[in-house]
Amino acid sequence: MVAQTLLPFLALAVPGAFGQFGLYGPVTARPHAGDLAPDLTFTKMLSRPASDSWSPYNLGGQLTVLVFFPDTTHNPQMVDLWNAVVDKFAGKPVEFVWVTGECECTLGPWLQQHPIKGWVLLDREGKTGNAYGLEMPANAIVGEDRKIVGYFNGIQEIDSLIGAVQDGRITTTHPSQATLKAFIENKQVLIEAEPPRMPRVEDHKPPFPPSFTVHISPSQRSQSDGQGNFASDDYLSLQGYSLKDAIAFLYDFNPIRIELPAALDNGKRYDFSLVLPEPESREQMTDRFSKGLEDYFHVTVSREDRVVDVYVLSLEPNGKLPPAKPSRNEGMGGFGVSSSVAFEEPDSPDEAIAGMRPQPIGAIRGISADGTADELCHALERTLDRPVVNETNLKGEFVFRIEDSKGAENDFLKRLRDQLGLVITPAQKSVETLVLEPR
Repeated sequence: MVAQTLLPFLALAVPGAFGQFGLYGPVTARPHAGDLAPDLTFTKMLSRPASDSWSPYNLGGQLTVLVFFPDTTHNPQMVDLWNAVVDKFAGKPVEFVWVTGECECTLGPWLQQHPIKGWVLLDREGKTGNAYGLEMPANAIVGEDRKIVGYFNGIQEIDSLIGAVQDGRITTTHPSQATLKAFIENKQVLIEAEPPRMPRVEDHKPPFPPSFTVHISPSQRSQSDGQGNFASDDYLSLQGYSLKDAIAFLYDFNPIRIELPAALDNGKRYDFSLVLPEPESREQMTDRFSKGLEDYFHVTVSREDRVVDVYVLSLEPNGKLPPAKPSRNEGMGGFGVSSSVAFEEPDSPDEAIAGMRPQPIGAIRGISADGTADELCHALERTLDRPVVNETNLKGEFVFRIEDSKGAENDFLKRLRDQLGLVITPAQKSVETLVLEPR
């Protein structure tokens, strides 16, 4: 399965270096892959498997998955995903530990209605997160030898990570362009060697003297490093972006709705940077950035309605509706709600690399997302080879989840209709298109 995943997270930019004050207090140590895992410190055990008791000896003798989730009650979808993976590995040598810092006054009653499987440890003071060097919420895997395997984000990744650790396919080395094919051929799975750091404003500020010039050059990032998007109130830097991706970001358009001159639609990757003499609003900055791109590539940008091939998302007549997304208190947000689209398993490394490009609807095997129908269409558009038009007339937020059947037959569209009452069909429709034309 090839999965393209979008994982929003809490990003706080604050000054500092080593000794950074993160969510779990001042960070004075950053244990990394290969280091002995610190003990788990907690104020109360909220749940346990069977009648077991936790002791330091639990870290060792089997894999241990640690998830740090400060805000639990506002993330029931993540709990559902967690419980499913715990069930999958029931009876196998894997420990699952959910560490939370939420006030027991709200968490206790909520857990009565939404049990979390595995170990649930309450660490109000954040001592365990601090011991693992966390500046922001993240997850970790500890090996049978009690050494840290690595750090990761998300819940959906746990299944594949456990399998990769057990098969010896895990790596903390990011593949380069030269090693990407071998990485895919050997079915390696990447995990981070160190815990993630909170972004610092100065981390990615380009080394250009302040001016109103947009600097554009061939990208210095490797293909495997993906893209980097960094900004403050006096700079904006897009690293490893194609022209289409940069335009998509600046105009808030999905790339599939952008039309470039053939000579520029070549996938070349650039680093785009603007360092201003003084702070400006984001709107002013993106306007300068957009004009700089137009001048550099000698194009003009306009919006046009064009009839193009699309996929139409609609409701099955007299069918069921997707389940409504559980409400949450105003002002309280989750630390990460994921949207992912899973595709057919590639037959070769070359197909896997090609699979990173837009795919036809028939290649989808599963989805996991929550939000409005418009947001679902937007997420699908980021992976498919056509725009996706919402004709469901659905109002509100929903849970859109179709598990990958992992069978020989890909019946995703049938399961989408049967389970969620949604239909996706090809058509031709007039859609707003961003058109770049040579000057």
